[in-house]
Amino acid sequence: MASSSAPPTGAHIIARALRDLGVTVVFGIVGIPVIEIAEQAIDLGIRFIGFRNEQAAGYAATAYGYLTGRPGVCLVVGGPGVLHAMAG
Repeated sequence: MASSSAPPTGAHIIARALRDLGVTVVFGIVGIPVIEIAEQAIDLGIRFIGFRNEQAAGYAATAYGYLTGRPGVCLVVGGPGVLHAMAG
């Protein structure tokens, strides 16, 4: 009899990898391409802190990394979102 559980999604694999690397907080803006990653991260116990723009999220992730010595993770959509985050 086949297993009824579905295989893990890409979003679940990414969130699990973040958790396994010791990430406890993710900063960012969720959009259609990455909302599943944020939801899976939250389900795995990773705190998601939302921002109104990518640059502020990038600043927060950078400050978090400097102050804690842990990875500062910023989750944004591709294209312009990445360029705005890089400015932070």
